[in-house]
Amino acid sequence: MRTQPALQLQQVSFKTILSNISVTIDSGSQTAVVGASGSGKTTLLRLLNRLIDPTAGKIYIWGKDMQKLPVGKLRRQVMLVPQESSLLGMNVAEAIAYPLQLSGMPISQIQSRVSLWSEKLQIDSKLMQRSELQLSVGQRQWVAIARALATEPQILLLDEPTSALDRGRANLLLDILRELTTTTLAQPIAVIMVNHQLELVANWCSDLVQLHRGGVARSQPSQAVNWQEVQQSMQIASRNTENDDEWE
Repeated sequence: MRTQPALQLQQVSFKTILSNISVTIDSGSQTAVVGASGSGKTTLLRLLNRLIDPTAGKIYIWGKDMQKLPVGKLRRQVMLVPQESSLLGMNVAEAIAYPLQLSGMPISQIQSRVSLWSEKLQIDSKLMQRSELQLSVGQRQWVAIARALATEPQILLLDEPTSALDRGRANLLLDILRELTTTTLAQPIAVIMVNHQLELVANWCSDLVQLHRGGVARSQPSQAVNWQEVQQSMQIASRNTENDDEWE
């Protein structure tokens, strides 16, 4: 097991959206990122996947400067599931297999991996043959999650993954993520989830990062969090920033 933190952000800024973000994420952690709309949550995830690079500060992955690593290799280790994902014109089975094919994985292993994760996520054979146009928003979101999990990344970034899921699917996802982050595993992954559903993440996360106007308002273990205070502060921030999109 690695001894370095999975991710370290040191005074990271991005344009006017994020400012002086310093956060440490350990392997085996389940980190919830919350904040009012426009606080910079999605931008933070995009930085961690190198879809964008910081305008100031450094991000380290297991002690190595992220910007010095090949982007392709990094994104195989750090997988981002955006809130809205496309299947690129493929059916469900093809979409889940696609990133595995790009990695050069043998066909037999791809088939095994796709079968494993479709079973874990309870995707039946009929759904596996459906095209993107035949899926609901929630089903597309679920398939995008399956596609990411099938790559078995070491760091998983999720942007509002439960927004279109029913409560049963949301709870199944959280259970799977708990299993993957179990610290008794030889290599537990780190999960970072942006989610506005505080009642879900409060019972799931090991750590909380709350953003406000592009800065860290709070970063602490979940057992130390006053969730009522978090909710109240987010409600106030939402009212104050209503109709104001300069921070996104």
